[in-house]
Amino acid sequence: MKRKLLLAILTIISIGCFADSQPTDAERKANLFIYNGMLFSIQHFESIGSQNNTVEFCGWTTKTSVANEAEKTAALNDALYQSVRKTGEITIPETVQAAVTYNGQLQGNATYKVIMLRANLFRAAGSGVTSQITKITIPKTVQHIESRCFDECVNMTSFVIEGATDGTSQLKEIDSHAFLNCKKLASITLPNSVTYLGDNVPNSIEGGVFEGCETLTSFTFPSSYASSNVSSFTFKNCTNLTTINWNGFNPKRLNNSAFYGCSKITWSQIPQSVEELGATCFYECSSLTSVDLSRIKKMDTGVFWHTPLTSVEWPAAVTEIPANTFWGCHQLTTIKGIPSQPGAWDNITKIGANAFNECTALTTIKLPAELKTIDTQAFRTCTSLATVDYGTKLETIGDGAFMSTGALKKFFFKGSVKTLGANAFQESGLTCVHLKGDMTIGKEAFMMCTGLKYVEIPATSNASQPLNNVSEGMFAGCTSLPFITLPASITAIKANAFNGCAALKYVNILADSPATLAANAFDNTPKDIYVKASKLSAYQANAAWNALNLKDTYERTLTTKYATMTHDFPVDFVAANGREAMVAYVGKSTYKVTQPTKVQKILKMTKVNAIAANEGVILAGTPNTTYTYRIAETAATKLADNKVMPVREDTLLYQTEADGKSNWTLQPDYKLHLSENAKTIYCGRAYIHEQNEAGVQGAKSVSFALELDDNPATAGINTVEGNKKDNDNVYYTLSGVRVINPTEKGIYIKNGRKVIIR
Repeated sequence: MKRKLLLAILTIISIGCFADSQPTDAERKANLFIYNGMLFSIQHFESIGSQNNTVEFCGWTTKTSVANEAEKTAALNDALYQSVRKTGEITIPETVQAAVTYNGQLQGNATYKVIMLRANLFRAAGSGVTSQITKITIPKTVQHIESRCFDECVNMTSFVIEGATDGTSQLKEIDSHAFLNCKKLASITLPNSVTYLGDNVPNSIEGGVFEGCETLTSFTFPSSYASSNVSSFTFKNCTNLTTINWNGFNPKRLNNSAFYGCSKITWSQIPQSVEELGATCFYECSSLTSVDLSRIKKMDTGVFWHTPLTSVEWPAAVTEIPANTFWGCHQLTTIKGIPSQPGAWDNITKIGANAFNECTALTTIKLPAELKTIDTQAFRTCTSLATVDYGTKLETIGDGAFMSTGALKKFFFKGSVKTLGANAFQESGLTCVHLKGDMTIGKEAFMMCTGLKYVEIPATSNASQPLNNVSEGMFAGCTSLPFITLPASITAIKANAFNGCAALKYVNILADSPATLAANAFDNTPKDIYVKASKLSAYQANAAWNALNLKDTYERTLTTKYATMTHDFPVDFVAANGREAMVAYVGKSTYKVTQPTKVQKILKMTKVNAIAANEGVILAGTPNTTYTYRIAETAATKLADNKVMPVREDTLLYQTEADGKSNWTLQPDYKLHLSENAKTIYCGRAYIHEQNEAGVQGAKSVSFALELDDNPATAGINTVEGNKKDNDNVYYTLSGVRVINPTEKGIYIKNGRKVIIR
């Protein structure tokens, strides 16, 4: 705050170059005098007999003359040198009587009141000495204590303002950092005449009148104090401050760092008049376990940085969570909107940089519905964060936003997300990543995700903002990633994209033309590169790609008679390399057979020569035989009625899902069994998702079998029968399943002969 000048000598001289208005040395020199080893500067002179003559006390000095410019400069410097070296108890005189030269003329003996204490008067900071002053008494005539006057008087235990309690003190202004680091000052009583306590402009770097007063336990504001703000740094690092008597002072704003490091302050000491919280105003307030933000309308950055808050209810008036707000709040588990304020949480549009960085107890968060931006490192090192739920409007996830979130296993990129920053999920716990086809991804976005096993990169040929490259270091160090499928839209694979992916054995390339390939993109990986058979020669003609192990055919050895499979690329089951084609089936329908002790369910399997991407199939063959297949030249259409469900990531299956259907998995006995609850089925396999039978509970009561459509059909059939109801007759399906009273039309075996039921 700019204030009216106290100095009025014949003409008005402006000295308001700082928010804390105080004379400069050039102005002091104009009317400087020495009296009894003390240096003074006249601020106002009326007459010899006037009681309104005033001076600024400039300190003690060994100099004896201020007759010229050089002597004045020497005296001012010496006064600071001598004053900081004072010891014990110090008393500032109330008046001084002297005959001095004023405005170039010798004046008679006059009395001058001491109304100002010079800036830096006792400042030990930077002086090379430790202040040994233990007590300072100032007279009731003092109106203005200038900035840093007592800075680092570390042994001062008492500061007395004469007239502070009886109403005779004239003190009005205490400038910024006046008592900075007076570490042993346990209490101070200000008179009810004070109207200024350091620069109170929002976001000012000044203020801090009592900053670093570590022993101060309580403080009472003067009743005369009526600023709209608590000045920046006012109580910074007052580590023992527990009680504040506001004494009628109703601030609207706590300026920057107002209570920074006040380790004993609680929200109960904050008046209800406060509507704005300045940057870091409660930084490291280690007793601040709860807050009431219902009246807060504005917050700056880092307000609750490193506090022990456990839960927070956010106000509706603040629609962004500023940067650093909850950084290092290690006990924070819950954040939501204030229930009585509609939209308090969902209307937030931005979470600022580092807003929740190191919130290590946060396990789940439902992000605001209107959220558009998660800024840089917003959730970095939230090591317990396992679930992130967000709405449909999120567009930007900033650099390092979820870096080092070891508990975060899954994150689905919804339609609105357009930008993923560099290192966004670096060193996270992600096991699978489903990217979008229309997003921009920064470098090293998933670097060192050592648990990552599956990545889906969709094709983006029609996207306005296509995902057309694998960025620099995007998956570097993902040591558990076994395969990757790159769609035809990928035109560049940049430096270190997959460097150090120690488990990466299969790289499936769907593009007809080779993408631009950085020389070290696949360094330190045991990869085989698979391309379409028709495009192999094009890749071999490209020097960068030809340096890799290029292939056009997959070989798979079946260890059992039946197995399940799915791929995230379209497949042609073809013979190659002197081997037979892999035999695969889809399951398009089921029927049931009721028997006395159980229900028989039959999955009717249809042989296919090609499948679409993410199509589940059941494989059949001779154990320990190797078969072949390839990337499809032309993608097949995915079946709408295939009951064989693909598994594109490690998945927990439950016996019965919310839709009432059950999950069945292929077991070593070559039969389908109900899944155990919370049983993991691994990526690349498949299962059956089918309606269980009403009134039938548990796997013992239901048998689920396969019927392959390429077994011999009507050839050699001996008998054609109508729909049988004879309980004495036993039938078998062509796959050998025993059936009593078959109700499904088809071919069966009865008494060693084939029959048709119709």
